[in-house]
Amino acid sequence: MVSVVTADAEVRIPTIPQLKFMRYARLSTLLLLIVPFCILAQNTRPVSEFDPGLTVALDLSKRVRLDFATGREKTEELSLAKWKVSGGVSIRFKPLRKTFLDLLDTDKKHQFVLGVAYEFSRTSDAGTTFREHRIMVDGAFRYTLPAKVLMTNRARFEFRWLQNEFHWRFRDRLFFERQLKIRKLKFTPFGGAEAVWDRRYTRWNIFKFTGGVQFRLIRRSTLDLFYERQHCVTCSDTNTNIVGITLNIYPLWKKK
Repeated sequence: MVSVVTADAEVRIPTIPQLKFMRYARLSTLLLLIVPFCILAQNTRPVSEFDPGLTVALDLSKRVRLDFATGREKTEELSLAKWKVSGGVSIRFKPLRKTFLDLLDTDKKHQFVLGVAYEFSRTSDAGTTFREHRIMVDGAFRYTLPAKVLMTNRARFEFRWLQNEFHWRFRDRLFFERQLKIRKLKFTPFGGAEAVWDRRYTRWNIFKFTGGVQFRLIRRSTLDLFYERQHCVTCSDTNTNIVGITLNIYPLWKKK
């Protein structure tokens, strides 16, 4: 905050970082407070499911990382869950000025991360198998807020081949997390919201709201326990309650 003294009084002018923070604060308030109340006010009875997952992130250098993932996930086209497997690479730019304890996820130590990945998923229903091939291109911008809160805004384009039909969509996710430590226990409460714009419907059709806790385990691994509320205006299931658990592993790359 910059102070300017006039003849009558002292006027405080916000600095550029403070203006950025106020802009993100307004956006997060809209996503995390206003929209969920509108969705929960609907009378549609939700369905429930359990989604386990596994991720492996291997740092090849300070700027390049390989990412692998597999698990179960809710589908938008059917009233079923799908099993998926993916692999990709991320490139980091501009390290954050502030660091948080001893983060295993080294992507979170950088202000901007560019990622490209391929994902394959399969779902079976009444003897029919549905397959999807997906290419994902995303950019994640991170900003450190007061009280050591880390904010991540991820914008992603998905190019999908579903049953040999091509279409694309855009996803925007706002995510907040704060590392805590009580004696030897390290854990990170987190929460966020995501909106999906689908080219097939030319509208924002999926909204996701997530909250949970990540626990630090042994041997360079973490465990995510989370709850997600998914609202979809074009799906067979309008509202879905999802409880998930994800094991994250960060092995060390030994250079010869």
